[in-house]
Amino acid sequence: MKRAPVFLSPSIVAGRMTPEGPPPKGKLVGFKPLQERYCYYSLDDGTVLGVKPVMVKVFRMLGPDGRPASGPDGAPAYFYQTQNVTQILTPDEYKIMSNRELQE
Repeated sequence: MKRAPVFLSPSIVAGRMTPEGPPPKGKLVGFKPLQERYCYYSLDDGTVLGVKPVMVKVFRMLGPDGRPASGPDGAPAYFYQTQNVTQILTPDEYKIMSNRELQE
């Protein structure tokens, strides 16, 4: 049975990782987006907030011996960096936008 890869957030991999801290030991892996969608939230003041994580970098984790690391279940281990992209919409703008998406 093929095991799912393990994706680790910075906080799991490096404890309290900061932008100034050292990156985890890993090999940079190329990637292409297959799907990037917004999640929308209706705020109490009527505003609609859209949030979308966008992948910046992906690393295949390496063990102390320099070989590809695996999680506890043997699945490949990855570290990733993302950046949040946001949209601020009025309820009317959200309705217009969502209607357009439904028509496509």
